[in-house]
Amino acid sequence: MRYAEKSFEVRFCAALTAAIMPMNRNPKWFGLTQAQERKVGIDTVLGIGGRLLIFQFKAKTDGKIRIEKDQLDRLSGIEKAHRNSTFYIMPEAEDIFAAGKEKCLFSTSWCASPSKFASAFTATQKTADLHLNPASSLLERGTKPLISIEKTCARFGCFCPPSAHATARALGHTKGSLLAFLLRDWGATDHDIPLPSFGDQGLGIPVQRESAKLGSGPSPISSSEQFEQLLGEGAHKNIGRGAYGLFLSASATSER
Repeated sequence: MRYAEKSFEVRFCAALTAAIMPMNRNPKWFGLTQAQERKVGIDTVLGIGGRLLIFQFKAKTDGKIRIEKDQLDRLSGIEKAHRNSTFYIMPEAEDIFAAGKEKCLFSTSWCASPSKFASAFTATQKTADLHLNPASSLLERGTKPLISIEKTCARFGCFCPPSAHATARALGHTKGSLLAFLLRDWGATDHDIPLPSFGDQGLGIPVQRESAKLGSGPSPISSSEQFEQLLGEGAHKNIGRGAYGLFLSASATSER
């Protein structure tokens, strides 16, 4: 039985939520395919302040992952405005039986920034079918290496128990680590879990009502209208299904 995209989305979102909740008590997910849902989601988080990451999920069909050019252009535009904010997420497994045998969802899920996919398209090409080669950490066309990819736990941080504290200490020094941000205000000291400034890493889109500044980098999104402008007109068609926003509040970190 095929590992459907919706099944992968639900499992990944649930697993990531469970993994980060010890450090951030109120993560929020919302879809990006309907204007009304986007507006409600952004309006909900504007008064809180934090960071928004956008994930576009892609499952395999007949061994291939299909990327649409219109969707890629839209997501690349978001990435251009906010580096390290937008990612394609892809499963290693293709059928539900293989997925069920996985010990860790994050170590068998792969990610890449939209900008990496530009080489997959010619000027007139509308879709690209790519083969995921986990042994080489590549997306390939035929046998030709095309795009380098990373395991999601390598890109965002490893949440696996029982070594969470040891992992956190190591990843606190990892540039762009999602775990570093989650632990930033967790009460850590320099002698415990040294953590870089999340603002300096630029991971995610800063979100805050009015013009309050969240670290360094681009000005935060301060209205649902600004977020709609970032996505662009016709986003409900071009982004398509499988796109979700994960909002992490800067004030929802857990006290130790």
